[in-house]
Amino acid sequence: MSTRVNQRRLERLAVKNEATIASDRRFFERRPDRQYRLRLASAAEVDLNRALPGIWSAPGARLFVVVRKISPTVRIRALFFGPADNAADMDNVSEEEAAFLFERARRQNAQLASIERSTVEAFGGAA
Repeated sequence: MSTRVNQRRLERLAVKNEATIASDRRFFERRPDRQYRLRLASAAEVDLNRALPGIWSAPGARLFVVVRKISPTVRIRALFFGPADNAADMDNVSEEEAAFLFERARRQNAQLASIERSTVEAFGGAA
């Protein structure tokens, strides 16, 4: 697939994911004490990540997203595979569990750590 065609596809998928991004914003507005959220990846996020280089499937697993709120208007996401049977009740995941999962993702991904560091520097919050 050409770079231009792939770029247009990624842009369309990003637009499709706007509802999920709005959902994250509303989650943190309703829970101002929270800095982290764990949820299943949206269909658009799954498609976006399949379009990128790398392995984007794991037998018996689902794609999860842990979201870190940097400021009221800035959030970053880490995606990871987890057991499909853990997808039952995302609303009961504690702040501590979600923070632990984000920290683990950051330790395993230097690019995520770099993005987090530069985002915190630009928009506030603690790393």
